[in-house]
Amino acid sequence: MESAQHGTVPRIQRGRIYRNVYAKRAKDQKALGEACLERARITDGGAVEFTDATARARAFRDGVFHLEIPRGVGVQAGDAFARQFHQGLSAEPYGRFRHVGSECFGDPLLGFHQRVDQIEQFLLERRFWDGHYPPEIAALGEALTRLSRQVLRSVLGHVGIPEADWRRATGGCSGGEGSYHLTFNHYRPAHDDIGLSSHKDDGFLTILRTTSPGLEVNRADRWEAVAPDPDCFIVNFGLSMEILTAGSGTPVAAIMHRVARQDVDRSSFGHFSSSGCVPGEDEGIHRYIAGHGLERVCGSRELIDENDHEIYTGTDAPEPEGEPA
Repeated sequence: MESAQHGTVPRIQRGRIYRNVYAKRAKDQKALGEACLERARITDGGAVEFTDATARARAFRDGVFHLEIPRGVGVQAGDAFARQFHQGLSAEPYGRFRHVGSECFGDPLLGFHQRVDQIEQFLLERRFWDGHYPPEIAALGEALTRLSRQVLRSVLGHVGIPEADWRRATGGCSGGEGSYHLTFNHYRPAHDDIGLSSHKDDGFLTILRTTSPGLEVNRADRWEAVAPDPDCFIVNFGLSMEILTAGSGTPVAAIMHRVARQDVDRSSFGHFSSSGCVPGEDEGIHRYIAGHGLERVCGSRELIDENDHEIYTGTDAPEPEGEPA
């Protein structure tokens, strides 16, 4: 990681990203009540509109909000893919993707995986969508990429980062040139574990589609259940956004979230927007310091790898290493 001279950012180092929040990650902490999330929509001009400035400020502070599904973004094919991809060849037309693994893409993160908790996942990066996803799923991914760009540009317009810095600050995401992943998730009720370990996403923002209970978020040191709304996506911000905006006039939080243990089959799908990161072209993760400008914090893939390590190796704090916290 490149050293920083101004302010404080998470240490992108194995076992250290969540060093100040391990107490929140204990599996035995139950959700206390329901999360009442702010709600926004996309205007005809392509901006994100909340009910008022107070609602917007709370959404940025919480790191999560509901976004009404825009007209023209069809979710039916995505819902069907999420229900079928894990079922195998007998499930038409999408069950065959259970047998498409990471060896097809030269990247251990991609393709079909069974994780250490209840989740089964099929994940592809944008450069593989046209050649591997069916046309209707690739089209959904592109629609969500356009939507994520609208959300990101709206956020950047409110936090005080000069527009001239947007491309570098976001690794191309502000112009639709970042790294984008479309993921489909199934939770195995027969597997006796938490649905998905508590974590923060590594990118700028995630657009999640779910119609079943299970998602929980940690706000003000309190776990809360998010009630699904079939008319809305759930948008949550990740570590890249938290790092970028920490020194701006309006910091945006990365929300800690998890999926509770599931007793029945549950499926969902999501779209991740991250700094550009293809082989040989790592745009990096930056933070903005008011009056100073942009400062590189670490590599894009470095953040992904270290965050994934913490998510999928459990929720317990690492053993002390004799280093200051």
